[in-house]
Amino acid sequence: MYSMSKTALDMFTKCVALELGPKGIRANVVNPGPVKTEFIEIYRNVTKAKSDELYEEGAKRCPIGRVGEPLDVSKAVLYLTSDDASFVTGSNFVVDGGAQYV
Repeated sequence: MYSMSKTALDMFTKCVALELGPKGIRANVVNPGPVKTEFIEIYRNVTKAKSDELYEEGAKRCPIGRVGEPLDVSKAVLYLTSDDASFVTGSNFVVDGGAQYV
């Protein structure tokens, strides 16, 4: 269900971009990968895992070798809302450090 809902949001974004582009409105979606957030801490509490272990596991999946920080995602959002991205719309902007999930 999670993957299906993310895919639906990507397509919805493309449809919004097609509909609102002629009015000068851009629509993009940001799909973050493993990021140090409160969600990880909640997950850690439920599973009784150690935060360090979760972050290490996430880092192993990223070619960059680390888990993302909230600032990594916010910089992507800042770019998409800036004039520098004036020709970007209908895009799925992946901010995941190249994470691989197989």
